[in-house]
Amino acid sequence: MALAQTTVTGKVVSQEDGEPVIGASIKIEGTKMGTVTDVDGNFSLVAPNGNAKLVISYLGMKSQKVVAKSKMKIVLEGEDNTLNDVVVTALGVSRQKKALGYAVTELKGDEMLKSRGGLSNPVNALQGKVAGLTISSSAGSMGGSSKVLLRGANSLSGSNQPLFVVDGVPIEGGDNNSTETQRGGGGYDYGNLIQDINPDDVENISVLKGASATALYGSRASNGVIMITTKRAKKSAGLGVEFSSSVGFETVTKLPKLQSQYGGGYGYAGDYAYGDDGDDMGTATINGKEYLIPDYGQDESWGPKLDGRQVLSWYDLLTWKNNGSVGDPTTSAWSPASSDYRDFFKTGVSYTNNIAVSQSYDNSSFRISYTNTSLTGYLPNSSQYKNALNVTGNIMSPDKKLNVFTSVNYFNNRTKGRQDTGYGDNNIMVKFTQWGQRQLNMNELESLYKNPDGSQASWNIGGIDDTTIQFHNNPYWSRYMNYENDSRNRVYGNVGFSYQIIPQLKFQYKANLDFWVDKQYERNAVYSQELSKYKEISRQQYELNHEFLLMYNQIFGDYSISANVGANIMRNHYEYVYGLTQGGLAIPEYYNLANSLQAAKAYNYKRVKGINSLFGDITLGWKNMLYLEATLRGDKSSSLPSSNNTYVYPSVTGSWLFSELLKNKAPWLTYGKVRLGFAKVGNDTDPYQVLSTYTQYTNIDSSTPGYRLPNTLNNANLKPESTTSYELGLEMAFLDNRLGFDVTYYQTNTKDEILPLSVSGTTGYIYKMINSGEIENKGIEVAIHATPIKTHDFEWNTSFTIASNKNKVKSLADGVDYYKIASAPFMAEVGAKVGEEYGIIMGTNFVYDENGNKCVDPETGLYMATDGNEVIGHIYPDFTGGWVNSFRYKGFDASIQFDFSKGGQFFSTTTLWGNYCGMMEETAANGVRENGIISEGVVYGTNEPNTMKVSARDYYENYYNGPAAQSVLKSDYIKLREINVGYTFKLNPSWFVKSLRLSAYGRNLGVWGPDCKHFDPEMIVTSSGNVQGIEGGATPMVANYGFGVSLKF
Repeated sequence: MALAQTTVTGKVVSQEDGEPVIGASIKIEGTKMGTVTDVDGNFSLVAPNGNAKLVISYLGMKSQKVVAKSKMKIVLEGEDNTLNDVVVTALGVSRQKKALGYAVTELKGDEMLKSRGGLSNPVNALQGKVAGLTISSSAGSMGGSSKVLLRGANSLSGSNQPLFVVDGVPIEGGDNNSTETQRGGGGYDYGNLIQDINPDDVENISVLKGASATALYGSRASNGVIMITTKRAKKSAGLGVEFSSSVGFETVTKLPKLQSQYGGGYGYAGDYAYGDDGDDMGTATINGKEYLIPDYGQDESWGPKLDGRQVLSWYDLLTWKNNGSVGDPTTSAWSPASSDYRDFFKTGVSYTNNIAVSQSYDNSSFRISYTNTSLTGYLPNSSQYKNALNVTGNIMSPDKKLNVFTSVNYFNNRTKGRQDTGYGDNNIMVKFTQWGQRQLNMNELESLYKNPDGSQASWNIGGIDDTTIQFHNNPYWSRYMNYENDSRNRVYGNVGFSYQIIPQLKFQYKANLDFWVDKQYERNAVYSQELSKYKEISRQQYELNHEFLLMYNQIFGDYSISANVGANIMRNHYEYVYGLTQGGLAIPEYYNLANSLQAAKAYNYKRVKGINSLFGDITLGWKNMLYLEATLRGDKSSSLPSSNNTYVYPSVTGSWLFSELLKNKAPWLTYGKVRLGFAKVGNDTDPYQVLSTYTQYTNIDSSTPGYRLPNTLNNANLKPESTTSYELGLEMAFLDNRLGFDVTYYQTNTKDEILPLSVSGTTGYIYKMINSGEIENKGIEVAIHATPIKTHDFEWNTSFTIASNKNKVKSLADGVDYYKIASAPFMAEVGAKVGEEYGIIMGTNFVYDENGNKCVDPETGLYMATDGNEVIGHIYPDFTGGWVNSFRYKGFDASIQFDFSKGGQFFSTTTLWGNYCGMMEETAANGVRENGIISEGVVYGTNEPNTMKVSARDYYENYYNGPAAQSVLKSDYIKLREINVGYTFKLNPSWFVKSLRLSAYGRNLGVWGPDCKHFDPEMIVTSSGNVQGIEGGATPMVANYGFGVSLKF
């Protein structure tokens, strides 16, 4: 007699944390019937009778066999390995890693929080941990920019950063820095917008590297995707409360080494000086006494030897004058400063506090988290305050078919006193290391930067009777009078619902919003060396994505199928407002556009862009061993002409778990998988590149507005860029996952680049928009992990990553073999040349003979420069990697990380002018000023070894007059990225405090490399954009260290 069929429902959770197990296999024993759990761990299927038994399995967990019944709760225990973890993939869909045909790397949020205080944004925690991911961060500028690259640069003029996605919300992750700032010309580094992600709220970060992994995200994901999942409420007995607090410190770690033997002046004389080419010091008589007068007005350090003579310093002179010139002025020793420029930098202190409250019920949950960070920076008059609020929650219908959810983040950032960069008027690093005098005392500069009448006091005055500033502000005047302010308010998140139509089919809708308002205020005070001014900039952007998704999962015996079909409607609105005073400020220290002596300059710009998309993917599996996935997406972009605004791109990937065939034959083999993939991704451009419109301007001789053609000729026939990617990978693990590796080879070609090409001025334009060019990236990534020791009380884990990317510009436009990205302020530029790597440094080179010897001019004894520019460097490394070791002994844990970069160069403006001006240590080392220098090389024309001796000043001034290649430095480094230690106390579960952890961390603790004497190669970064490899008075890198405590109640 047949028994009646019955519907079986239930939920599968992990024993470790009570979280849902997504994608667990539910099969009815003895049949081919089955299903898989959804994103909430729930399942539902029809059993043939009331006595049926279910077999629940999930790779990485112990299988269970239970009698089928309604409203079951099944708790799976973890096996002693982490194979085939569930990872978050495109569209926020959780997938079993074994089914993926492309490379994905995941970092847990708890690992990242170990060095929480040293992170300006959570993405920097990935440095050195993900093969193929290159992150360079200017950690020295109070949340400065990070340059993030996955598998090299694909675009000549567009963004090369990956797409950042938080809980399924695509968010803006770039920066608002100008091209002038990027190239070292000046301006402030305001940092990436990814800093608006609070590390305390991050559950995990998934890095989707190839086009195959990101095809479903469309054109913006052509450079990869970094997916961030925030924390949710976890099962607990009652209300869960977590509190953490940390104090952090930051100190400057790498500053250029300067000479301390010679003081200010343009020339020097005396028996000690080879090549006598100047005077010693002048004299002046005051009240009948004769005083030695240094050359105040000069901004180089080729002056007299610091030999202790008494002189009338700038400080002595101005102090005497400010006191009414009464009595005799004091004098100071002409000696190295007792308070050097290193004393300008203090120890920064930060405090971070976080509290999170969560509760999970059967049909609902919520989590609320608040974080406050306050920082007093290491630069005078610098501070930063951050507030972050995260609210997540969901509520389900009684039958658990309908689930309404939300995740909302609010972020506020207020900053004061960011450092000016490059050749900005207020970049103190330029004044300290390039144009200055080495006897200057920081204590004196600080105590006297403003005269009693409110005017500026500085060392760089005209002379004893002329105290006007010649070239440079007092650095403390720059910090206290010419500072900037900025603020940002941001809201991002989503709200949506899902409905389980049938056990195998679910519909989901989400509205994803990213809205931010950014304001910047810059000022130059009256009495500054440059014209007084006030500037306001306001930016705001909101992007709304409506996402519709239909998800299907089913198991048919040995076969499984997972399919998604969806649509996305994206609208992006951006607005920019700019105001700048003209002619100076009428009233000192009143910073308002209305205080402009002349009519203030005003400008505003609005931009709207939309993309409509349809997409789908399907994954077929067989016996948990073979998987095939295919995706297809079509975009319709408003920024392309109607004839070319729709583009479709596919991807196909496959994976084979060959270890399933060897389960009983090779017990030493825990896991083995081969994967391969192909993908094609399209990419559009910014709005308003298609049709040419007139630009408004104001005539010089009147206030009447006029209209003119823009500088760029737009193109009504633009078509999307196209990126084609191939990937092949092998993953293996041995001895119960005690040893394993992941190797990937990839090749990516991007064609039909959209770029502005220079044209002849006779056309009436400077640039025209074209489709042309091809860039190829191909490389290999290796990740190795091992657990050399594992006992009940002690465990040592180690991991090593290394990746090499070879980039090549295959073609540009017809008749064009070079494309300039940007020029440095002096002597060099960065560009792309056919047949070369993307991102070459161009400038004059040394002249070499046929044997590779540098040629010396027979008349001057100095190095000769080529007549034209040549390739003198490449900005991207040959390979990068990292090595992480972690240890656990009972409640104690520790970790240490090194990462490295080999290959690549950068052009250093500090090297150029620091040598030219006699500031750098080399300009007075080893007796070169006393004895002169012989340029190593051969005499041009004779090829005989050079023996001509020149003065140190002539030699080092040739850094500007000679080859630009002299100022190109290697970017190679090995860095001690971080050290973390902590202890977790095991407390009685019945106590009020359930968990207590004490920790300490250090980040950016040391760097070593062939050209790391003066610089940390990472410190040159001032943008997330394409202009890299130019150092222009870089803000120094800092080391972060601190202590923290975490409590759970």
